[in-house]
Amino acid sequence: MNKFATWFGRVVWIGIAVNLALAVPVLFTPAQVLALFSMPAATPAMWPSFAALLLILLSLFYIPAALNPMYYRSVAWLAVLARLTGVAFFCFFNSAYYVMGLLDLTFFVPEAILLTLALRDPAAATSYSGNHRKPQFIAVAVLLVLLIAGVTYVEFFREVPPPQFTSNEAHFLYGSIGTESTSGVPYWLWLALPRVFPDLLPRPGGYESLGIIWQEGHELPVGFSKQTIGIERIGINCAFCHTATYRLTPGSKPVIVPAGPSHTTSPQDYLRFLFACASDPRFTAGTIMPEIARNYRLSWLDRLVYRFVLIPFTKLTLLNQQSAQNQYSFMKTLPRWGYGRIDPFNPVKYRVLNQPVDGTIGNSDMVPVWNLKQHAGYSLHWDGLNNNLQDVVLTSAIGDGTPVEWVDRDWKKSETESSLKRIRTYMSEVQPPKFPFPIDATLAAKGKSVYDKECALCHAIGGARTGKVEPLDNPNLQTDRHRIDMWTQAAAQAYNDYAAGHTWKFNNFVKQIGYVNVPLEGLWLRGPYLHNGSVPTLTDLLEVPANRPRIFYRGYDVLDSQRVGFVSSGPDAERVGFKYDTSVAGNGNYGHLWGTMLTAAEKRALVEYMKAL
Repeated sequence: MNKFATWFGRVVWIGIAVNLALAVPVLFTPAQVLALFSMPAATPAMWPSFAALLLILLSLFYIPAALNPMYYRSVAWLAVLARLTGVAFFCFFNSAYYVMGLLDLTFFVPEAILLTLALRDPAAATSYSGNHRKPQFIAVAVLLVLLIAGVTYVEFFREVPPPQFTSNEAHFLYGSIGTESTSGVPYWLWLALPRVFPDLLPRPGGYESLGIIWQEGHELPVGFSKQTIGIERIGINCAFCHTATYRLTPGSKPVIVPAGPSHTTSPQDYLRFLFACASDPRFTAGTIMPEIARNYRLSWLDRLVYRFVLIPFTKLTLLNQQSAQNQYSFMKTLPRWGYGRIDPFNPVKYRVLNQPVDGTIGNSDMVPVWNLKQHAGYSLHWDGLNNNLQDVVLTSAIGDGTPVEWVDRDWKKSETESSLKRIRTYMSEVQPPKFPFPIDATLAAKGKSVYDKECALCHAIGGARTGKVEPLDNPNLQTDRHRIDMWTQAAAQAYNDYAAGHTWKFNNFVKQIGYVNVPLEGLWLRGPYLHNGSVPTLTDLLEVPANRPRIFYRGYDVLDSQRVGFVSSGPDAERVGFKYDTSVAGNGNYGHLWGTMLTAAEKRALVEYMKAL
């Protein structure tokens, strides 16, 4: 064969190896591979596996062209045509999977050029029957392909069970809910990012500068889990948004309260930090690998994988999440969430339910998840979009990035072995902490009578309207409606249909026009107040809206023991906090007029009593 034919065969062999290295893992773990390349999940998962099987069979038909394109000309042209078809299909007709089209384009261009040049050789006109490859060559090629596929599986898809925790509390704080497989960040890369990009953080302190909580003596922050899937990966869990901290004085150590609302954490700023890192020209193996080497010596194979695969693909994945319409690009034009807040359902609408991007604002205060056994039958979430705790646990995990295949496996396990069932049990039983300052018993007793008269109907466990949705047109409610408008009837129906074909089903998602009358356990630790966290203290909430603070700072964890909430003004609060402006869309502090007409003495007594809730 001439040199062009020889090189054509080599390119085809490389293409076969790449196809098999990709297809073999997809055959067994389709969701993880699609997530690695930031491609949308396919339902049911059988179809990606079937496509992988077809790709394996197609690759086998390329072998004659790789061995001798001059003799098997028709097969060689078919191999080129197959690549061109892949480019057209994935780049123009199914652009969500454009990465596959780029892969085919990478091989189509050199194959087409080399085969054309090879056949222009005058000797190509002569029929060719000579020198077939020896069987040993084929055996070596097959072994090489199997070796590549095996290394791919070991380095990217081999699952090691995550650490098990004896207590449900520890499991809630650090246990895996399966997010590592689809949205996890390689551990050593994740650890190096704050050291490589300290200038992209709001202040010194690494991830803690984003309000992320770190317990002494623990490898990971609260709300993060680690699992080996090929390599060690970091994911998030429920505690990321549902763990509170507080301090009694500026100089005291933070007290960590699992299942409380994460008043200091900023999930959006965490995402934005990752996106900013990926957009930075310093996000290269040449910059990041030396920082990793300062902390840990990777094996030679892991060094190759990090340098040539994990770092580039993590960069690609983050940039895609930042810019893709069905990912997080919607955040660019909407008000910032800030510390202690999240837009929990717009990402679900776009990423999971494939709903159109509609520009709605869902910014909401973090909620506590304690004592939920007593909330059985109550409407859940701020707008009461579901009243079933199982649905809420499962969909919260899915919203965080847990693949449905992982949920299928986990939900079949026993109460003590299933990660999500353990979390459900913990949230059902854990109790809120007691107010850490002295309470004036005499004044609180007077406040109880006010509470029983003015508040208990809607907020006491067992109250006639507790846990029910209060219509927004109630003259005493009238709070900011952006959160309600965000959740649509179409989204509710799509989530009810989402679990079709699974052993777990969703039948309880609804569209409401109002906000839930929530039980008030641990109220002292739940500031700022209202569904969007727009009122800093209970004392402010009992004022008419015109007298409530228009601008304050949230995210500072020192308690305001008198007004009840957190310190929200002054140099320290301004230094570490997020400036909350109630004039911004979705941040309105109006409405909830109950209690605003009480006398000053009644308000003081009521606040004193609510410290004890």
